[in-house]
Amino acid sequence: MKPIRFYLAMILARFSYIVLKILGKNATQFPGVIAMKVCPNILRYLEVSDKVIAITGTNGKTTTTNMIASFLTAQGIDLVANNLGSNIEGGIISALLNSTTFFGRNHKEMAVLEVDERSSPYIFPYINPDIIVITNLFRDSYKRNADVEFILSILEKSIPKSSLLILNAEDPLSSNLCKDNPRKYFSIAPQEFEEEVSDNIIKDLVYCPSCGNKLIFDFNRYHHIGFVHCERCDYASPTADYLIWKIHEDQIIIKEGNNYYPYQSEASRITDNYNKIAVISVLREMGYNHEDIANYFNKIKVVSSRYSETIVKNKRVISMLAKAQNPVANSLAFDFIRKQKSWGSISLILMNETYTHKQNFNSIENMAWIYDADYEYLNIPSIKKILCMGQHNLECKIRLLFAGIDEDKIQLLEPSYSLDITTDTDTTIIIHGAKNIAVARQFKDMLVRRIKDEN
Repeated sequence: MKPIRFYLAMILARFSYIVLKILGKNATQFPGVIAMKVCPNILRYLEVSDKVIAITGTNGKTTTTNMIASFLTAQGIDLVANNLGSNIEGGIISALLNSTTFFGRNHKEMAVLEVDERSSPYIFPYINPDIIVITNLFRDSYKRNADVEFILSILEKSIPKSSLLILNAEDPLSSNLCKDNPRKYFSIAPQEFEEEVSDNIIKDLVYCPSCGNKLIFDFNRYHHIGFVHCERCDYASPTADYLIWKIHEDQIIIKEGNNYYPYQSEASRITDNYNKIAVISVLREMGYNHEDIANYFNKIKVVSSRYSETIVKNKRVISMLAKAQNPVANSLAFDFIRKQKSWGSISLILMNETYTHKQNFNSIENMAWIYDADYEYLNIPSIKKILCMGQHNLECKIRLLFAGIDEDKIQLLEPSYSLDITTDTDTTIIIHGAKNIAVARQFKDMLVRRIKDEN
């Protein structure tokens, strides 16, 4: 029997949802937070779909969740998903409120849920996913996540024993989780055009997880991602069940067993391709054939909030997500920029910090992460100026100076939309975080208009 506080929580949460909609706000988390305050164990009483897919990991969760949900919706599956990225307990409860009746009875066929790693101990005791995707594991916000070993221990304890795990074969951290669980692996074969990246400042795994001997990287894609083996014991990267065998300009070739399957897919960052193969792995395990997946796959795009490019009057304006407090995400963005030979001269706007000392003192993050990010990648001739925006712009400038970047290239900006940002380079890139997507979109639109208005 459900307690009275459960029904009170349902009334208040649903009322808050209506109010937020009237105000034009996204009700992604607040209704769930209200419900938890009234009934802390509300997940115990909310019914969940018979089929549940969960996606967790450090980077790529939201994109992978959106792609899976998009495909399944197109197949006529009536599902619930927290695909706006509200992946902590409140956000998941808010999503489930939309999939249940007033009395908490489920009316959806399936749930596709993005789950924050830290929130997994509060979610998985009540929701037992059939499939759990772990995209990768890296160091993240020091304040929330401490270090990667801490996150590993949380997931090891919280993942249900019956869940099928979809794991990155090239990540020696996540691929070794929960060894008793059934598992499938995905991977990307080294490509002819690829250069190994071994100059990262950080590598979260150096020693063999089995015997402690130093790992040998047969191919180091970035940080600790790649193909490894140990010379002391028989540890090696597992063989992938689903492999991107070849990447062409507008096509990827998937290898499964001894068979090869072509997928139309626009050229993109290597991290986007990891998300794609993770999605394909899940859909194959759900029983969809390659033809059905490939027929729809070209319609599944990386959402514009992650990467958006506009070309106007032969000038390129790009907004690119690089998760704040996450050195690996920023290093990957910087590495991607330094490898673009066709972008000409570049202006870079760094605006992925959102907190202020004056307004939100208790939310100030530990800024040491910027010394783990590879700002040295930005010390290239094609980058003509770097504009540091936000309350941490001085700290950002100091980090750029440590990277050897000429001080004359660095400008400090105040957080204002009416900035006199010149558009005299061939390419302008806005690096932003998940919490200021709207601001980045405004900046990008402003720059595009300015270029259009120029004589």
